[in-house]
Amino acid sequence: MGSIGMASQETEIAALSETLRNCLPQKGSNDTYNREQLKDVAERLSVALETPGETCQRVAYYPLRTTIVRIATRLNILNILVNNDGPVSGKELSQKTGADHLLLIRLMRFLVAMHVVGEAGVDSYVATNITRHLTIPKLEAGIKHTYDLICMSVMQLDPFLARTGYKNPTDPKKCPFQDALQTEDSLFEWFPKHPEYLSDFNLYMTGQRDGRANWLDFFPFEEQLVKGFEGGNDAVMLVDVGGARGHEVENIKTRYPHLPGRFILQDLPETVKQALDVNGMEVMGYDFFTPQPINGARAYYLRNVMHDWPDSKCQEILSQIKLAMKPGYSRILLNELVLPDKGMSLTAAQLDIAMMAELAATERTERQWRELIISVGLKTEKIWTKVFEEESIIELVLE
Repeated sequence: MGSIGMASQETEIAALSETLRNCLPQKGSNDTYNREQLKDVAERLSVALETPGETCQRVAYYPLRTTIVRIATRLNILNILVNNDGPVSGKELSQKTGADHLLLIRLMRFLVAMHVVGEAGVDSYVATNITRHLTIPKLEAGIKHTYDLICMSVMQLDPFLARTGYKNPTDPKKCPFQDALQTEDSLFEWFPKHPEYLSDFNLYMTGQRDGRANWLDFFPFEEQLVKGFEGGNDAVMLVDVGGARGHEVENIKTRYPHLPGRFILQDLPETVKQALDVNGMEVMGYDFFTPQPINGARAYYLRNVMHDWPDSKCQEILSQIKLAMKPGYSRILLNELVLPDKGMSLTAAQLDIAMMAELAATERTERQWRELIISVGLKTEKIWTKVFEEESIIELVLE
């Protein structure tokens, strides 16, 4: 690296180091740090400290991380460590997993280097907080779904785009997922034929919010929906459209146990067979591309449904609900990410590419959301949010 490049790097490192210090609370103060800001600055500082070769290796070898963790989940290594009171030797892991001891040594040193597990000594391992995080069932299901389906689809993204002339994918039956799984089905057509993968997906959907603001923390449910509710307990307060197992209804009912009206969970028959037993929740098998059977509900709620589909399919879904809405009364609540036009986080950008590879779908900016909503004759009443790239409620009404 030339002297100018070195000077520029040193200037950046010094500036980021100062920013990092400023992010930390002063000694003796009662201030708390901004976790997201501190994390961002620390990551940028780490990258600024890299040599060119280190940058290349970091980027080039990213897929190894997911692969090794997925192997560890198949062998149940992380759960073995978490459920053990003390260190576990490589030989013990070999006996409990059936894997070759030498192979385990090689896998474990990679997991240690990633800080996924800790070392208690030579060929001796212990659980860390990260180990415990990755053994939470819904997050373990996320590792399985991400590696088995998303990563396999993403690995086909380069040849797929080259073959299709680098056009933005918009057909869920013609995207990298089909190349990866050697199928003509879209993901949601494929799932019912592979219930073990559907189970992982549904479980993971309940864990994506961990560590993030819950929409009920910033959306005034009682003020916006209970106030003005008509019809008493026989009327429908909320329809959870495409709501999987009903965790959202469960969350609402837990927070507001005395709400009036009916709460209806809708999803495909194969999915609602796995519905939770929630007091007062009605379960209905339903395909949201067909006419909405519940007319005049106070709210139609969809969480992470739109980001699974390209614009043309989202227009179909919203149009079916629009026909069932009562003017001046019903509203649609879209629980989705709202992305910035610049300065997007890596987490949000990763999710957008995953949607492209697996479903020919997309995450959207506020401008894109408003354009989509106008295109079906609906009006954006308000976008409620705490952190735009984490979770927002886009409230829609009839024009």
